[in-house]
Amino acid sequence: MVLQLENTNRKIVAVGSTSYHGPPSTSLGSKSPLWEKTHQVTYPVPIAGESVDESLYISKFQNFLDQYQDEVGVLLIEPQWGSSQAAFPWPDNLLKTYVAMAKGRGIRIVCDEIMCGLGRHGKGTLFVSEALDLDPDVITFGKAIGGGVFPFAGAILRNGRDALCSVGRTVMQSHTYAAASVRALMTATEVLKEIPVWLPSIQQNGQEMSYIFRYLRMIADGMLITHGQGLMWGAIFSKEGKMKEAGYRSLAVKCFHRHCEEVGILPYIVPCGGFMVTPVVDIDVGTIYEIGQKLEEAILRTIKEIKWKTQAGTRSLHCHTALDKEPLYIGTCQDYLHATKSCTSCSTFVSSSVRMRFVE
Repeated sequence: MVLQLENTNRKIVAVGSTSYHGPPSTSLGSKSPLWEKTHQVTYPVPIAGESVDESLYISKFQNFLDQYQDEVGVLLIEPQWGSSQAAFPWPDNLLKTYVAMAKGRGIRIVCDEIMCGLGRHGKGTLFVSEALDLDPDVITFGKAIGGGVFPFAGAILRNGRDALCSVGRTVMQSHTYAAASVRALMTATEVLKEIPVWLPSIQQNGQEMSYIFRYLRMIADGMLITHGQGLMWGAIFSKEGKMKEAGYRSLAVKCFHRHCEEVGILPYIVPCGGFMVTPVVDIDVGTIYEIGQKLEEAILRTIKEIKWKTQAGTRSLHCHTALDKEPLYIGTCQDYLHATKSCTSCSTFVSSSVRMRFVE
């Protein structure tokens, strides 16, 4: 849509160097295409599990823009990575800087918030773009908008709708989201009305998940690197110690997957060598900690089976997330948290002894 609004020859789309935005054969993104995609180029992005030198990435992006500014019409961004980087969140300042730099060159911004949008990111707004004041030209959304029943997706265009309509231009939508029904539209309308009710509990349960994933990172003893925010968290198997061996790392992933099934949990296993946990928005805090307990058991079983142990000097628990900086949430009982079963200031919804084991 935004390319149709352009009156220049800048028709190339810039995608992140680790991005995935749909089936590689037909969609934008840098993951394993069946043929060369002449309509896109890749730009440098931070990598999950690696230290982020923001000044270095800004310099790399500056060089990218210098090279491609006359060709790139759109910069496509996931404000929080999905399956390609297992829920890894961009450093806020770096993301805002990238967007500002691209806008300064006249490049349109499209934020893919199919996975992290609709409040899931836990920043108290419908979209990450809104929370960070990115002001993109387009935001895409989908999946959750159909209430888990209807395959449905859409896009919000900041301006240009009338210009497109006046000349009969549109956009072709294919795959499972084609020809959404009237029922899907009605459901989407009700979902949008309902989501604001759950934003406080998403923030609260996101805080609880930060404690859980910090704890899981600790017991994994260097085997896993964790990151996330809101109700979108993930982990990747590190490349430290023996994990540097591709065969051993692959074995660890397979063992973990099997043990998850054995203990009764099915996280989303992602191709980058890790997993994601994205519970339903209206989950209760007790179930959040049940998820934590089952993940803990699967991790401990995996460690035992593969005989994992870190080598001296290789252990690194650092990952990009704000969870290490956040104070412990204790607080007092709040009616709105009780209404959504996310209150942790009493023992109504979760055992305090279970919770504090993770928190402490």
